[in-house]
Amino acid sequence: MSDVKAQSRLAKVVHIVDADRKWGPLQLVINQGARHGIKLGDRFLVFGNGPHIADPDTGADLGPLELVRRQGEVVHVQEQMATIRTTERSRRRPARRLIRDPAMRAALGVALSGIVAPASVVEEELNGEDERAFDSVQLGDLAKPI
Repeated sequence: MSDVKAQSRLAKVVHIVDADRKWGPLQLVINQGARHGIKLGDRFLVFGNGPHIADPDTGADLGPLELVRRQGEVVHVQEQMATIRTTERSRRRPARRLIRDPAMRAALGVALSGIVAPASVVEEELNGEDERAFDSVQLGDLAKPI
């Protein structure tokens, strides 16, 4: 299959939902929807075309380098378009939150020589992942099913 035919079947990014978000967009709209067989949960690789690469031995044109913007999943489908949300996450050290239980403190707060028993402490682990925004995505970038 020729490069032109392969690229004509790819979806294009036609709108960046949260383009003004400080750390980059989490959602994109592509120009294919239910009419094209797109369903909720379908996964896509979003990419832009970089420079054409030539084989150093033969000089043959290997085509454009795909500049990967991230992977995403269809979260909304319309007849001729669909919204994709990033699925990639970055791990960070999990945050912890200490919760002091005043009711437990009152129940244990027996004064012994002027010392009050310490409060009950519960430790809670918060989510240690953040969504990774699409990287340098632009209108006209491509999306292919994965």
